[in-house]
Amino acid sequence: MKYYVGLDVSVKETAVCIVDMEGTIIAEKSVLSEPDALADYLAGQGMPLEKIGLEAGSLSPWLCRELRDLGLPVICIETRHAKAAMEAQNVKTDKNDARGLAHIMRTGWYKEVHIKSNESQKARVLLNNRRCVKGKMIDIENQVRGTLRAFGLKVGVVTRKNYEQRIRELIADDLELLSYVEPLLIIRTHMMEQLVKLEKAVLDMVKADPVCERFMSIPGVGALTALSFKTAIDRPERFKKSKNVGVHLGLTPRKYASGEMDYNGHITKCGDDGARFHLYIAAQTLLNTVQKWCPLKAWGTRIAKRSSKQKAYVAVARKLSMIMHRMWVDGTYYAHA
Repeated sequence: MKYYVGLDVSVKETAVCIVDMEGTIIAEKSVLSEPDALADYLAGQGMPLEKIGLEAGSLSPWLCRELRDLGLPVICIETRHAKAAMEAQNVKTDKNDARGLAHIMRTGWYKEVHIKSNESQKARVLLNNRRCVKGKMIDIENQVRGTLRAFGLKVGVVTRKNYEQRIRELIADDLELLSYVEPLLIIRTHMMEQLVKLEKAVLDMVKADPVCERFMSIPGVGALTALSFKTAIDRPERFKKSKNVGVHLGLTPRKYASGEMDYNGHITKCGDDGARFHLYIAAQTLLNTVQKWCPLKAWGTRIAKRSSKQKAYVAVARKLSMIMHRMWVDGTYYAHA
């Protein structure tokens, strides 16, 4: 007899459900969300466990790696598949979710999520923290802009370096207004210092990585695009064909074909949004900023002429993902001719 396990993971406790091949519930319990506690509980049941499934989440990479190291057949499944399978439940609880996950593992109706290596996870932390700090800094800048606009003071176009100087020029001798705005300027200064450190860390990481160095031989591809793509894919051998990478990153159109209706929609936008965003920016840079002509730029320009620039950006971003994957597998640089 084979047995299947569903784990509904939360920060403190994990709901565990074990079912047999017929779907009969064998055991249920809430266990601490710790690898050793989960492994001890499952081992204590004395059953041959065929598959153990948990939904992708913040704790999933850590739990999957630790439980696999303990010899358990753990599979991390995609959240969209899990949600679709469990939508029929009238009552949503951790216990019911664990039951649903166990049945998903039993029926095999799931898509496994790749668990990234520690190296890629740490690089993602760096990229995400950089994006977070930059986003908060922009929020502060916009808050100050809106504050001054109420008094008819327009900041206009400024660079990152002369932003504070421009603000102080506009406020001039209004000491009361300055006392309200200055705390935000001080916070922004500290954030800008930390942002510079994070950006330097990204550049240092890319310079030391030969794969990212090859990626940046493509016109328009910079350090952020190279590192985002590398950490999103993690292991290029996961994809048998390079064209599957664009599908994985959500750069292919949706398909709807039912009865007499058959049309393509917008891109799916599934997968890693950071890698997709930077590939899109790289495509824009290639078509609009890069002066040197290359086959990829010529191909994108032809698409823009017969369709639209928006579609050309997406098409070039998808083509970039294919080219970068093939370069990674083959160990080659981009051929400009």
